[in-house]
Amino acid sequence: MQQILLCDDDLMNRKVASKILHKEGFCVIEASRGNEALKILSEHAVDLILMDLMMPVMNGYETIRQIKSDPMLCRIPLIIISALSDTHSIDKGLGLGADAYVTKPYNIETFRRCIADTLHAGTSHV
Repeated sequence: MQQILLCDDDLMNRKVASKILHKEGFCVIEASRGNEALKILSEHAVDLILMDLMMPVMNGYETIRQIKSDPMLCRIPLIIISALSDTHSIDKGLGLGADAYVTKPYNIETFRRCIADTLHAGTSHV
């Protein structure tokens, strides 16, 4: 079973995404902060990271920067899941090495397809 790290500070967003992911057969590990996600990544192997951008303490941009600069973590596919839908935010997130960017609230089919494509083909979506 593939394991996904879901990092989002909003509990309801995590619940919705986790429910979708569980129905798709994934094991989900949840984090509510960027620093918590980094700790989980140091202890668990994951197949995919879903990362929110707007979080307290350590935002998603900084968390992505640290993940992508770590030789042990940089190859893990990462999808940004964010309410930010402006071109600057999308370009900045993809520029840091994210494989895809999905805006919230997301269409469930688009969300599923993006995850499947990122895991299997390594393609990017916006």
